[in-house]
Amino acid sequence: MLTAVCASLAAGAAPVKRYPLDDRASFAVRIGTEAPTTIVFPDKIAALDGMNLSAKADDAPPVLLSHQPGANYLSVRALRPDASAAVNVILRGKVIALTFTAGPEPDRTVTFTEATPAATARTDLGRSPVRLLSLLDQASHYAQLAEQYPALASRIEHQVLSGETPDGAFSSQLKEVFRFESEGALVFRTRIENRGTKPVHFDPARLGVRVGSQIFPATLTDAPGEFPAHRATEVWLVLVGEAGGLSLKNTFSLALPSGE
Repeated sequence: MLTAVCASLAAGAAPVKRYPLDDRASFAVRIGTEAPTTIVFPDKIAALDGMNLSAKADDAPPVLLSHQPGANYLSVRALRPDASAAVNVILRGKVIALTFTAGPEPDRTVTFTEATPAATARTDLGRSPVRLLSLLDQASHYAQLAEQYPALASRIEHQVLSGETPDGAFSSQLKEVFRFESEGALVFRTRIENRGTKPVHFDPARLGVRVGSQIFPATLTDAPGEFPAHRATEVWLVLVGEAGGLSLKNTFSLALPSGE
């Protein structure tokens, strides 16, 4: 397990990052208050559509943006420690989604390169079942990592969640969420209780996480297909892709499939 953790965290620790250009993913960028973060693209930016950022410091935005029309790069800097923002970059008719969050050890440069077959293969490997199982294993042993290897655990964003969602005979509660930036993945620990008098069957692969009105389907689940009556069961979910770029400040709830 430790070997897998070290490989994952070494990739996420560098302040200089490179990604293949991919409009199917949302990219999380960590920014700071003391230095700008510059994002470079392989072609000129056609347009920008952002939230919580501005090119005018007088507007007192959470995030300050610097961009010249026709340039293939932009720079951002947090103006306060808790700043967060998002921007959609229009490039060659595609939309590249970026989210910015202020924090320690910010990224200094992020470079997007042309997506080659080899780069695509590396991206797919990061989302392979074996890799996702490794993330689930790291999340389930987070307390042990934090105690024995605090430097490694510090690379994993962690948030304790609260709140219970009744859904008929079921009651569900998201207990914890873990964010793995380099893989663009979220791992959730959940508790599902069947308060009914009969066992309920459903396909665990149909579980998801709701944020507002949008549901993000789980990429990998560790859950039984049957939930016995009058019993609570711990369930783990791994989400990648667009969901991996979500901030842990979002309000999450479990999306359950219809029972059988």
